[in-house]
Amino acid sequence: APAAVNAVVMGDGAVASGASATAIGQGATASAANSVALGQGSVADRADTVSVGSVGNERQVANVAAGPQATDAVNKGQLDGGIATANSYTDQRFTSMADSFDIYKGEIDQRLRHQDRRIDRQGAMSAAMLNMATSAAGVRTQNRVGVGVGFQGGESALSLGYQRALSERATVTLGGAFSSDDSSVGVGAGFGW
Repeated sequence: APAAVNAVVMGDGAVASGASATAIGQGATASAANSVALGQGSVADRADTVSVGSVGNERQVANVAAGPQATDAVNKGQLDGGIATANSYTDQRFTSMADSFDIYKGEIDQRLRHQDRRIDRQGAMSAAMLNMATSAAGVRTQNRVGVGVGFQGGESALSLGYQRALSERATVTLGGAFSSDDSSVGVGAGFGW
C-alpha cells in the first residue's frame, strides 16, 4: 500500500497510512496521523501515539532513563519511588492520627473515670444525708443532731445536721455532707399552722 503524505515506512509489509506516520519493522502498521509503530507487528492506530506492540502482543520498553520533565515518560524506578513516598506519607499520617486518637481516647477515659468517681461521691453524700435526716426525724426535742454515713462505688461520705425547734410550728435546720473531694451544705426552715 502506498505511504501517506510525509510518512516513513521501513520493513517488509510495513504500512504507514496516517499522515506523517512512521512504521518501522516487519508488518508494522501506523494508521493514525502522527503515530509511530516500532517493531514487528506493532500497531499505532491512535493519533500522536507511539506503539511498540499490538493488542495481545505487548512489549516492554527497557532502559528508559528517568524523565525529569512533566511530559516525559516515567520509568519503573520513578514509579516505585513515588509509590514508596506516598505510602510513607500515608503511613506517617495514619500513625499520627492513630496516636492522636489514642491520646484523645485516654483523655476521655480519664474524664469518664473522674466523672464516675464524682457520681459515686455524690451518691455516698446523698446516702449520708438521707441517713442523717431519718435518724434524727424521730427525736422530739427542741434541739436535734443527726449524723449519717454513706457509701457508693468505693466512695464514702459523712453528713452532719442540726435542727432547732423554735416553737411547735417553726424549725430551722442546718446540715452538710462531706466526701474526699466534694461537699454539700444546706440550710432550711419549716413552718406549720
